[in-house]
Amino acid sequence: MSKFGKLLQSAPVRKAKAFANRVPRLAAHLSAKEEDYRARPPIIVNSLPKSGTHLLMQIAQELPDRRYFGSFIAQTPSMTLRMRSQGEIDRKIAAIVPGEVLGTHLYYTPETEAALRKINAIHLFIWRDPRDVLLSEAHYLAKMNRWHAMHKAFAALPDAETQVRFAITGNGGNYPGAEERIGSYMGWLTSDSCLSLRYEELVDPQTQLGQCQRILDVYKATARAPGSLPSAEMLVDAINPARSHTFNRGGIGRWRKEMSPANLALCEERLGPWLAS
Repeated sequence: MSKFGKLLQSAPVRKAKAFANRVPRLAAHLSAKEEDYRARPPIIVNSLPKSGTHLLMQIAQELPDRRYFGSFIAQTPSMTLRMRSQGEIDRKIAAIVPGEVLGTHLYYTPETEAALRKINAIHLFIWRDPRDVLLSEAHYLAKMNRWHAMHKAFAALPDAETQVRFAITGNGGNYPGAEERIGSYMGWLTSDSCLSLRYEELVDPQTQLGQCQRILDVYKATARAPGSLPSAEMLVDAINPARSHTFNRGGIGRWRKEMSPANLALCEERLGPWLAS
């Protein structure tokens, strides 16, 4: 991606675009009726950060009659890391428009689950092996996102080994340890209100077609007027990780080559239940 392209995808520019869309989004929300949510359910692309949010957004935007306003709901916005209250999250969910597709980083709570059910949302949750998440997060915060509240802390560390350890242990304050940051999402894995997807299976040529078919099946089962649906092959063709402003080449299972034995032991200690073999 060119420097100009990176600028267009920077956090301030993306937030400015979303702000500009607030008026048409509000107008669409005010005119929406309950039956509109049944006919054209919103699609929530929820993710464990650094797990393929934009990849899944590319797929979701290929589904019929979608509206994208640039909105994003984060439990802890990256510029401040302030934890949003349940009331704030509920209000933001209630403001979602029929047919809207938007990205989120939403922790699991029964209240959030109920709020998404209330608007008949198709909830897609994507996650990834936490060891690869932590490698990606450390690189992203140290090298790629200077607007993030933790960028300076990561950039000041002497090497990648120390940065990854910091991603695992946290700072004891607004950036808690990985077991809390990652564990807060994992309730979605056992929720029957969302479709849980593994990043590894969405990028593997052997499994991605089947995963895209699962998404289509959920869409057909939820939307009252599903319209002319794309094929699973068309959804696969929409995947282009390099178009994401957060994309970092490296692939699946980087932790096997790049994570030190000491950091792997920390991951086992803190994240054992969620680690793949």
